[in-house]
Parts: sequence; C-alpha cells; structure tokens
Amino acid sequence: MRGLIAMLIAGTMALTAAAEERVFEFGDASALEGWLTDTDSWRIEDGALRQPMPGIRGTRAFWPETFSDVTIEARFLIRPEGDGVRAPGIIYRAADEHTYYYIHFDSRNRQVVWVRSSSEGDWAEARRHREITLPVDEWLTARVEAVGSEHRVYLNGTLLFTEEDATIPAGIVGLRAGQGDISFDDLRVEGTPAELAEEFTLTRVPFFTVCADGGGPGAYEAFPDLCIVDDGELLCVFYAGYGHISFPREDLPNGGFIAMVRSRDLGKTWSAAEVVVDAPIDDRDPSIARLGNGDLLVTYMTYVKERRPTHEVFCVRSTDGGSTWETPQRIELPFTEAQAVSEPVTELADGTLLLPVYGTHSEDRVLTHPCAVLRSEDGGETWPAITVLTPQGNELFQEPTIEPLTDGRILMLIRPGMHWSESADGGVTWTQPEALGIPGQAAKMLLTSKGILVAGYRWAERRATAVIWSHDLGRTWEGPTIVDPVVGGYPSLVELPDGRVLMVYYTEGAGSDIRGVYLSADADGVQVLQPEG
Repeated sequence: MRGLIAMLIAGTMALTAAAEERVFEFGDASALEGWLTDTDSWRIEDGALRQPMPGIRGTRAFWPETFSDVTIEARFLIRPEGDGVRAPGIIYRAADEHTYYYIHFDSRNRQVVWVRSSSEGDWAEARRHREITLPVDEWLTARVEAVGSEHRVYLNGTLLFTEEDATIPAGIVGLRAGQGDISFDDLRVEGTPAELAEEFTLTRVPFFTVCADGGGPGAYEAFPDLCIVDDGELLCVFYAGYGHISFPREDLPNGGFIAMVRSRDLGKTWSAAEVVVDAPIDDRDPSIARLGNGDLLVTYMTYVKERRPTHEVFCVRSTDGGSTWETPQRIELPFTEAQAVSEPVTELADGTLLLPVYGTHSEDRVLTHPCAVLRSEDGGETWPAITVLTPQGNELFQEPTIEPLTDGRILMLIRPGMHWSESADGGVTWTQPEALGIPGQAAKMLLTSKGILVAGYRWAERRATAVIWSHDLGRTWEGPTIVDPVVGGYPSLVELPDGRVLMVYYTEGAGSDIRGVYLSADADGVQVLQPEG
C-alpha cells in the first residue's frame, strides 16, 4: 500500500465473564493473528514471540482487549546481541498508542523501571528502583498486577516494588522490546473487562535504524545530517552522548562528540560509528557538506554553560573522504551570549559558500535572538561577510535552513513558526522574515531533480516528525503529513541516484537513535516507501 502511514485499527472488546483470562501460546505463525505491531520485526520463532532486531529503540506489540484491573505474567529471554539497553517490557492499561504504563526491564543498566508514558512524553514519569541483574540467555518470569491505583511488579516470583498511580484507569495490554533481541513466551492475561472511549489505533512506520549506538555511554544519538558523494556513498554525521546535553563526566570525560556512519548501498546497511570530533567539551549539532573540490566540511557547535558565549561555532575539514580530519577551526560570530549552528554549508554555482547561523546577543541591556548568513569566497577557510536578520518582536530566530532554487532565489526557513525569508542576490541580502503559517521546528529542505521542494521538520505540537512539500518553489505548500510519531526530528534529506529521497531523523528520549525512511516525491506529493530487502 502506498501511503505515508498505515494505520492499524482495532475496536476494544468487552470480555464476557468466561473470557476474563487469556493464555497465549506462540506455537506457529498464526499466533500473531490479532496482534497489533508497530514494526514488521515481530515474528513467531521456536515457540515464542520474538523481536530479533537489537538496533530498534523501542517497538511494541499490542493485544486489543481492554482491562481495568489486570494481571499479566510472561516469560522473557534477553539475548546478548546489541549494545543498547536490551530491555523487555510489559505494557498495560494502554488507552492509546502513547498513553500507557509499562515495566522496563533494563539489562544493560541493571534496573527495573516503572514508566508512565503519555502524549507529552514517552517517559512522562519514570520511577527507578533498586539495581537488579537481568541475566542474558536465560528465561525469566515477570508478573505485573494493577488493581485500582496500586501496581505490583514481580520477577521470578519475588516482589520487586509497589507503586501508586491512578492516572490511567483502563486500556489494552502489550509487550515491548527496546534495543534488544527479545523473546516472550507463556503469556497470561487476566483482568476485569472494560471499554475505551475511542477505538485504539496504532501507527506503523517503515523506518530503518541508521545508528542505535554511536559509542556514548547512554547510547544517545541525535541531530543527524546527510550528504552523498560521487560514488553514491552516504555519510551521516550526528551527536553522540548520554543525553540531550552531555557535559563531561566520569564515563564520558570529553562530553558529547561528533560521530559518523557510512552506507555504500543507498542506506540498506550502515557502518559502525567513527569519531569526527571529540574535544574536551560538549560538541554537538553537526552537519556535513561535500564541496565541488571533494572536500568534506562538518560544521558544529560546542556548549559550555559557565562561559560567554555559551555556544561557539566550529568547522572541521577532511580532504580524504572522511578518513582523517584536520584541526577544527572556530568561526567567530558577532553575538555575545550564544553563537550557534545547526546547518551545513551550501555551495552556490559560483563557488560561494553560505552558512546559516543563529545566536543570542546582548547590547545596552537589550537581549535579541537573531539569525544570520555567513559567506565565504575561499572554500570555507575564512568567513568575512555576514548578513544578520533580527526579529522585529520578541521572537527567537533559531535554526535557519536554506535551499537554492532554480529561479535564482534562495529560500530560508527559520524556527519558530516556521518563518520564511528569501534572497535574490546570492545570499547577500534577505527579506524580513514572515510567518509561514505552518507550525514547525528544525526544518531542512531539499529541491529534488523533479522540481519538488520537500521540507522535513519537527512538529512539536503533535510530537511527530513531518514533511511538507511545494510544487511552486516554496510559494505555496502542501501537507503537513506525519512521517513518524516521534518528537526528535531534526531531519536531513538527500536525493538518491534512483530518484528516491532518503530522510534521516532522530528519536528523543532515553536511548535515542537515528532512523531513516525512503520517500517518493512527485506530482502526487510525498509518500513513505517500504525499505528494500
């Protein structure tokens, strides 16, 4: 089926008194009938329900029967493959695909966590409990009892903890596998039948994992950016650390760093992560561009909260396809409080390089939040020219992105809003930014060879990663359409030699990762495609 998202819909079923207990035997493939899964990775194997892909951050399988008070018991097996948290999970009282309780059996960090997820956050509330070792390659038995507001969690017959929470009164049950090759068996559900006010829907996204662990102690990957080189090799840089901000600490003495992975088969498979920059500081928000002479330029910023400016902009160059990198060079901006970047350089037809930046500036006790465009005539060695765009009101102009168009204009989208501006003279002057009327953050544009202008972005209000597109070079837009109901976003897009568009983005939260989807962009709009193989 062509389409951005396939929606699996199941009405909640009120059980009869005789059907208050259900025992699941996973003997053959037919045992998956009736289950709702958000990826195709779930399968029946060796008499168990298995999710074998350790690179997926979190994937779920739901059984669409609704209970209020409920007891769930299941055996699970954690295999040693993968470097993530390798965490089985039991879901209960799922009122919708975002709102539920679940128990997170985290084998990597030796802990069991009670979690309440909601539309405001995957981990709206998480209460961590005593450390406990969860052995791999050994079947363990978990049991969860939810009676009224009381939640009791057992492992191998031993009560681990009791919690009190009455936020979600009823919902369906499910299983979860996070960053691990996990199997479940001998699942038994017993409870009081209930009904939901609205039918339960589950969004399925045909994404693939670009990188689930870049080498940081928390397996946190974010802010990806793509480029493609002459032989079709894809390079993806991203931020790696233990959280959204990763200051130096004992297990990451240099703080967050810039990593890169490669694909030589148009995104089907990706290499292990390589380190691009790891200075003794939090290095973050990288972007990558290939220049006409073959050089690679990675732009990024650093963050140190105790200094002014708190953020500084750097550029690092490779002349050998990313095998080695030169010493990073700082790019000075005329902003006093923060100097920031989240975009790659753009090379124009005459060789001029443009770099959109932003920051925070204090002057005469007035704080402003401008963005700007730098220009370089020497391949990025120096950046002597700058055009500053200052908000007329109290807006914070952040994360500007630019795209040259075939009519000679250069279009800019700016967070928040989005706002837009354009240049008709090669980036020397820009119009005063205006509201686009589409809510979004951290946009990235791509003009395809078919003349379709695609913009991916974070749709924060819907907690999703989305796209809009234009058939008239940005004068009017169609969409938005959700690509993936994850709030991370910060997408990057490239057109592949076969005409497909590859978009990468990240998932925010504990153990975040870098995902990718293939898109088609043509006269019919933008559609998500199934990955090959």
